[in-house]
Amino acid sequence: MNISLLLDANMIGKFTYLPALMEIDVADDGATAINSGISSDMFNIICKIRSKSAFNIAAKKFRDLNLPFACWIGFEDDYPECKNDLESMGFVCDEHESGMFADIEKLSREKKCDKLQILPVDDAKKLEDFIKVYQKLIPQDADPIKEFYTKAGKHILNPESSLKFFIGYLQDQPTATSALFLDENAAGVWDVTTLPQFRRKGVGTDMTLQALVHALDNFGRRIGVLTASESGESVYRKIGFQKLKDFYILNAKAL
Repeated sequence: MNISLLLDANMIGKFTYLPALMEIDVADDGATAINSGISSDMFNIICKIRSKSAFNIAAKKFRDLNLPFACWIGFEDDYPECKNDLESMGFVCDEHESGMFADIEKLSREKKCDKLQILPVDDAKKLEDFIKVYQKLIPQDADPIKEFYTKAGKHILNPESSLKFFIGYLQDQPTATSALFLDENAAGVWDVTTLPQFRRKGVGTDMTLQALVHALDNFGRRIGVLTASESGESVYRKIGFQKLKDFYILNAKAL
């Protein structure tokens, strides 16, 4: 079993799941491109780039619409010189993340933050709270965040959805988020965030672990995957994750 390929598949699944349901432009012609039409590189992505020409075709569509976009590099299918080629075109690496995996059955179920209440996003109020946390963390993208998640609301709230969202509350305040994407082989944990004033209390760890336990207990998934920022990697190592590889997010706002 190639865990790296399982991670890749889950990431692509998470990137494209809501856009496909929302009838957003999702193309895969030598490169996977998600074009939300929203002016934010959070929701416009090029990844799994198999050739330079395929990238140029995908990128041209965004440029023609004057839309910012981000490129995720690190997939097994990326052609070897992909990152170097993009940097030579003027793209800048804004973020570096580690692709990681764990055997969910071996992870501890002990809560780190006893006062944290974690609930599924299963109604409009919790979705609103989820959006508010994201807006506070990324205020420059507050309007695009609201636009995307509001449009996606009926799909997020569908109990049969393969993409499940969670919201954490401390002192009755929306404090943290996580999302769980379930495919046939793995459970991916994404969008783990905590408001700055509530960090270093184990909140992010609990948001991650509860999502994975949900995947194991309710859907029988044993393999957990995620990507971690440089500051978050050590946290995930402590709870049982191992690093597989590196991902790089290159930004195109200035091009």
